[in-house]
Amino acid sequence: MKKIIRNIEAVIADRLTRTDIVIEDGVFGYEGGKAEEIDGSNLLAVPGFIDTHIHGIGGSGTEDGTEEAILNMSSALAKAGVTSFFPTIYTDTMERITMDERAIVSAAGKEKGASIAGIHIEGPFISPNRIGAQNPAGRLDPDEAAFSTMLENGKGMVKAMTIAPELPGVDKIAKLCSENGIVLLMGHTDASYEEALNGMKMGIRHTTHLFNAMSGFQHRKPGVVGCALMNNAMSAEIIADGKHVRSDIVRFIIETKGPDKVTVITDSLRPTMQEEGKKTANGVEVEMGDGLWVTKGRPELIQGSALTMHKAFVNLVQWGLPIETASAVTATTPAKIYSLSDRGEIMPGKRADLVVMDRNLSIKFTMINGEIICGTAN
Repeated sequence: MKKIIRNIEAVIADRLTRTDIVIEDGVFGYEGGKAEEIDGSNLLAVPGFIDTHIHGIGGSGTEDGTEEAILNMSSALAKAGVTSFFPTIYTDTMERITMDERAIVSAAGKEKGASIAGIHIEGPFISPNRIGAQNPAGRLDPDEAAFSTMLENGKGMVKAMTIAPELPGVDKIAKLCSENGIVLLMGHTDASYEEALNGMKMGIRHTTHLFNAMSGFQHRKPGVVGCALMNNAMSAEIIADGKHVRSDIVRFIIETKGPDKVTVITDSLRPTMQEEGKKTANGVEVEMGDGLWVTKGRPELIQGSALTMHKAFVNLVQWGLPIETASAVTATTPAKIYSLSDRGEIMPGKRADLVVMDRNLSIKFTMINGEIICGTAN
C-alpha cells in the first residue's frame, strides 16, 4: 500500500528540509490518492546506508563460505540501518575465494534485510609488505587466469577489487576491470607516489580504507595517501570509528576532499553485534580491545573493526559534520562511485531505502524497497 511519512526532517538534494515522503511500489513517489500515513514529527530520515566494505557482522562472515552466513549478515545489517552492502572477501587461497563468491551469488535475491549490491574482493593482488590481516598464502601478483576465475565465479556481481598498483601486470587487470565495470581501489599497497600516479593513469581511482595498509604521507614521499589527498580524480574509503583513523583527521579528510569524494565504510568483522558464542574473525579468536577486535590474549595484534554504519553516522555528526554531509558519505557517494543509480537518494523513482531516526539519532526503523524491515513506525 502507498505510504506517506508526514512532516519529517529529511536529507533531500544535499539539504536538510522538512517535508512529506511518499513511498509507492518500493520506490519514492508523488502525493495523490489513498495512502497509509506515518507521523514523522520529531524524526529524521536519511537515505539507507550503503556499506561497500564489510567482512562480517552478527556472528556471520564472508569467510564462512555459506549462503546462510551471507543472509544472516543481511538481516543483522538492517538493524544498523544498512540497506545495501558489498560482502567483502579476504585475500585467501583461490579455493576459499571461490567458495565465498559462490555463497554470495547463491544468497543474492534471498535477502530478508540489506540487499547484496555487489561483491568486493580485497585482493588477492596486493603487496607482500602490506598484508595486514589477510592470508599471505593467498597473495598473488596480478594474474589474468586467476582474475578470470574470480570473474566467472562472481557471475557478474564483482563490483570492487582492491589492488596494489606497484605490482607487475596491474595494467592488464585494470583493463579487464574497466571492461567488466569493476571499480579498482588502491589498497594493501606499498606504492610510491609515482607508482600511485601511474595507477591512476590505469584507471585506479578509489582507495581502500585510507591511511590503513598503505604507504603514508611524508613531505618528500607523499605515497598512496598523498596521491589520494592531492588529486581530485581520486576518491577514498575511510573507516569512521575514530580508532583506525583519528576522528579529527576523518573530519578533515571529508571537509578537504569533499563529501562527493569520500565513502565511509565499516570494514566490520564477523563478531560485530554478535550476542553470544565464541568470537572469531577469519579463523582467529578475538576479543574487544579499545573499540577494536584484537587477537584474544594478544591485545597488540589488531584484527579489525567493530564499527556499524549507524555508529559511523552518529560519530560523524558528533565530530562536527553536518547531517547532510554524514548522509552523503554513508549513502549518496558510495551509490555514485559504484554506479548504483537506483538508490542512495530520497528522490522520486529511486528505491525507497530509508533510515528513520529520532532526535537522539537512535534508529526508529529501517525501510528497504518501501518495506519496514526492522523497528516500527508507531
